[in-house]
Amino acid sequence: MNFELPVSAVEQARDRVAPYVRRTPLAPLPAAQTDLPPQLRLKLENLQVSGSFKARGAFNNLLQASPEQRQRGVVVASGGNHGLAIAYAARRLGMPATVYLPNTASEDRANRIALQGAKVERYGDNPSDTLRHALEHAERAELLYVHPFDSDGTVQGTGTLGLELLDDLPELDCVLIAIGGGGLIGGMAAAIKQLRPNVRIVGVEPVGAAKMQPSIEAGRVVELPAVRTIADTLAPRSVSERTLRLAERYVDEIVLVDDQQIVAAMRWLWTECNQLVEPAGAAVLAAVHNGAVNLDSFANPVALICGGNAAAEPIFRGYEQLANDLPLPAKP
Repeated sequence: MNFELPVSAVEQARDRVAPYVRRTPLAPLPAAQTDLPPQLRLKLENLQVSGSFKARGAFNNLLQASPEQRQRGVVVASGGNHGLAIAYAARRLGMPATVYLPNTASEDRANRIALQGAKVERYGDNPSDTLRHALEHAERAELLYVHPFDSDGTVQGTGTLGLELLDDLPELDCVLIAIGGGGLIGGMAAAIKQLRPNVRIVGVEPVGAAKMQPSIEAGRVVELPAVRTIADTLAPRSVSERTLRLAERYVDEIVLVDDQQIVAAMRWLWTECNQLVEPAGAAVLAAVHNGAVNLDSFANPVALICGGNAAAEPIFRGYEQLANDLPLPAKP
């Protein structure tokens, strides 16, 4: 099947979601840094509402739901960020939401989803298993189900980020994008390439969850028997037919990074840019740091920092413990 993503549909999605999402910063690198090519810019989608790019697809899907669907509610499965985005969007739009998380999702993410008013359920040890279970629930209960990457509404939503990036930087000549299920790179690449065919699109996958690259090589969706990576939001066992075909058509190159390189990139973003991001958000910089991507020939490359939902609760617990341990000041 040939999956199409017309620019006109992405433009309509952009107008639809504009009142609900942020236009995130496109930031130059710190002047004093010497680790990365100085012409590289960072698109800080980690500062998006709900903490990741997923808000774009979440709002685009829910805003197109019928009044009856809105009243009955929505069910989703997620490694964390899609669920958080749906919970946030559903709260804004007054919809009930149930979010299924894999057992591997951090407690921090689960708590943040619950704080948005969604019901949180856990099932399975991998997002792909969680997804199947949530879809069965939605079908039984006749509820709206929003796929994290395999739907028109989702890739139209991620495509809005491609349009925004071209607006921010018309001279864009290369962009690095992390790959989980492929919805982000599929939507962005389709929007960018149809308007600027010469822009180079580079996908980045964790070594322990690389499924787009083997799927492209095989010409079909390849499901991994298991995944092993700290980048849990990049860890479904397979992409979809839709995202595979979009990647085949619009993505120029896919490179791999390991978890140690991702952690080093997370630390770099915190030290150099004061940005605390999740592993998926740092994967693209890991690919530059490890030499998998050479940006010397590009004048206006961009690394997309896709998410900032790091498990930060231990930091606050540490400060809380310090506060509790401080002695009270002596009375005068």
